Amino acid sequence: MLEELKKILNKKKYFLICYSGGLDSTVLLHLLLKLKQIKKIFFRAIHINHKLNINSDNWSYHCKKECEKYNIPIIIKNINFNLKKNIEAEARSMRYNEIYKNLLPKEIILTAHNLNDQCETFLLALKRGSGPKGLSSMNTYKNIGNIIHIRPLLKIDRNTIEKWAKENKLKWIEDSSNWDINYDRNFLRREIIPILKKRWPQFIKNCTRSAKICGEQEEALNYFTNDVIKKTVCSDNTLNITDLKYLKKEILNIILRHWISLHNVNMPSYKGLYKIYTDIINSKKSASPKINFKQYEIRRYRKKLYLIKPIIPSLKNKIIFWHKHQISLKLPNQLGYITQNKMGVKLPSPQKKELVNIRFQANGIFHIEGQKHKKKLKKIWQLLNIPTWQRETIPLLFYNNRFISALGVFVIKNKNIKIHNYWYLSWYNHITKK
Repeated sequence: MLEELKKILNKKKYFLICYSGGLDSTVLLHLLLKLKQIKKIFFRAIHINHKLNINSDNWSYHCKKECEKYNIPIIIKNINFNLKKNIEAEARSMRYNEIYKNLLPKEIILTAHNLNDQCETFLLALKRGSGPKGLSSMNTYKNIGNIIHIRPLLKIDRNTIEKWAKENKLKWIEDSSNWDINYDRNFLRREIIPILKKRWPQFIKNCTRSAKICGEQEEALNYFTNDVIKKTVCSDNTLNITDLKYLKKEILNIILRHWISLHNVNMPSYKGLYKIYTDIINSKKSASPKINFKQYEIRRYRKKLYLIKPIIPSLKNKIIFWHKHQISLKLPNQLGYITQNKMGVKLPSPQKKELVNIRFQANGIFHIEGQKHKKKLKKIWQLLNIPTWQRETIPLLFYNNRFISALGVFVIKNKNIKIHNYWYLSWYNHITKK
């Protein structure tokens, strides 16, 4: 095991090991200590206390004492946990968020996932009806942006790990919740996999091989569809659907999955993907269809698909007065803020008695700069290719009831108004306007 660890970590020096105090992470911690005796490495430990077990504080204490014994720096973090239906998924998400926060620039994350974990992950993905990407399960090496995550024990089964721990007289925590078969992973571990392994001794290794094949297949599919993806996925992460309806359904599903994965959201079911194809891509050109997708919406505007988080609550009747112009004006619903600076749009400044206010809808016919004729606001939005759901998120600047500008988008012509002074306004936001 030590030689395998040395080979996997190779020339890398700095590590942050996720140390729960359980069997697997305890073995990994002690393997690192042995590795440190033969090569120059530096590592810290991080322990996440989920506060879900009556003994969780005792486990934190155990981890602290073990690290102190071997002079290993340790970070202990408590998580304020909100109990939800999918406790395992929420715990994992919160745990990794905390790990990323405490990771130093040169450090590599180490976790003690083993061969049995890989088999369990594969079966859980199979239960969800996942495709090749989901079934490919975990890799030994994983990159998340600039972060490197390595699982050095992924090819080693749990029996081998336990044998090594006993031979080296290690002490580890036994979490009683690991016996609770209400958790899907524990149900597989305690009830299902032992039966499968008794019938087919190589079952766990074969699951891992299948996961690897699925991963290779996914890479091959991505390679052969890369040119199509480049033509369809736009720089703003929208999806150009001009030619998608002419593609085979299998290719279309690959493109849709790739596009959705760019938004870092959970993949919809196979039925959900089919619904995108039938209800959105193949709907009438004049329609503006949408599909609710968990906390998000997938919508079409003209020849593009958008994956968005709806703006709640509605801002249609909202009016925000900006009395102190020297102070930036914060907008609701995380729409950013408006401020004066020289990089902003040049606009006529308000007169003394005029109240500056922000609205999110306007009625009437308007003449905007750069256009010859007056138009209804709806036509202006269409001319500028602004999707319907984004229009209500763009702040409209008014002086009293006089429409001045859709900030960052267009300026109203005011021929009959004498302009004495100008000011420069910027709207800093996260909304894509094109």
